[in-house]
Amino acid sequence: MSGRTAKAQRQAERAASEDVTAIVIATAERVLAFDFAGVPVTRVTQFVVGWIRAAFEQSRIIAVLKRTGLAHAGAPNRRSFAEILVRFQWLYAMDATNRLNALDAMIEDEKRLERNFYRNLAEMGYDSDVDLSDVEAVITEAISEKELASQAKSFLAAAKATEGAAVGLYYAWRAETQYMHATAALAAAYAPAGTSGDTRTQPPVIDPDLETHRMATILAISLAYGLLVGEGVAPESAKKLVAAFFDGRI
Repeated sequence: MSGRTAKAQRQAERAASEDVTAIVIATAERVLAFDFAGVPVTRVTQFVVGWIRAAFEQSRIIAVLKRTGLAHAGAPNRRSFAEILVRFQWLYAMDATNRLNALDAMIEDEKRLERNFYRNLAEMGYDSDVDLSDVEAVITEAISEKELASQAKSFLAAAKATEGAAVGLYYAWRAETQYMHATAALAAAYAPAGTSGDTRTQPPVIDPDLETHRMATILAISLAYGLLVGEGVAPESAKKLVAAFFDGRI
């Protein structure tokens, strides 16, 4: 391949990559602008709407970071996106009659974590006057199924409950996790052993062109549609969200 041909190929690849980035940003903005006023409010739909908005906010940030040359710093955003999608898969995989209990179990565990957080602060010498009455006031159903409660509490248990559907996203979640905490992997990514202090290195990006991410956003909107319909939302209403994702091309 001549130098001119190779240069043209690189330019074409960059242009294609930028096209995907632009599509991801535009798609996210359409979903974030979607009016969910017609969706009946239940515990399940509240989670679905909240999670889908959060997922596409992360999607937009991921694409913007790529566009600005900061994709290597996007591990927290990619991890959050993957985690939300695994939770979508977990909820979708279970019987519809269990979804309310599953989400109530998540709420109860978050309440437990909130109590423990302020207890830990007190043990560290910080007296907080935070009022947790609003947290305690959230009423949930009693959870009798231990396996469901375990899945609500444990991300790994939830991923395993999808019977293999979440393996790719779980892998991505774990890969990104090591670069969003103060880990040895993070230190090595920014300062490899045996290199000069002037060497500039950074964490790897496993999906640099966002091709896989784009497919994951399609999965996200499909799961949201299925969950909304499963909660009793009319298919015609739920399809409006899908139409917003595809810019009306369905």
